[in-house]
Amino acid sequence: MTREHILEEATRLFVAEGYVGLSMRRLAEQVGVSKAGLYYHFKDKESLFLAILTKNLMEIEQIIREARNKHRSVRESIEVIFRGIFAQSPEQQAIIRLASQEAIHLRPETRQAFRRLYHQKFTAQIQSILQEGVDRGELRDMDTRQATWILLGMMYPYFYPSHRAEMGDSQAALEMMLTIFFEGALAGKERASEEASTSEAQSNR
Repeated sequence: MTREHILEEATRLFVAEGYVGLSMRRLAEQVGVSKAGLYYHFKDKESLFLAILTKNLMEIEQIIREARNKHRSVRESIEVIFRGIFAQSPEQQAIIRLASQEAIHLRPETRQAFRRLYHQKFTAQIQSILQEGVDRGELRDMDTRQATWILLGMMYPYFYPSHRAEMGDSQAALEMMLTIFFEGALAGKERASEEASTSEAQSNR
């Protein structure tokens, strides 16, 4: 029984049952190995869960790296990244949700180490892309840390299997997310008027 197979089955079970709800005994039964065989690869449930979270982050980092290497505009880069994440399996997408929901059950030092990794491999990368957009004049001056969480917050609800059906087609939603984030929800004339007012207010400071 390979480590990869254990990670694949454990991912599915953690998504279905949560960190607390899944025991190593049940996992061993579902994977088809003895508990001793399971502990041969992972010393405990925490190390197994952390391995799943880390593996998912590495995959997301690869999606981000490939997008950035193409030297696209900030919007094109974000679109490629989001499309890559949306193309992942529902279980892989749910791991992003589990990372924030279930990390509370990890030991403090493990939780802090993972949060640093999550920031380094994911959120800081998105923030860097947005900041590059600001620096190049593609985006207005903004707090890119806050903007990152707003942008990701628009995406996260689609990682709940129970929400997917009622929220509609994910690709159509992705187009709407990007349009609202980069262009706003106002119609053309209203948006132009708002931007003119904002520009005038800034020039009067």
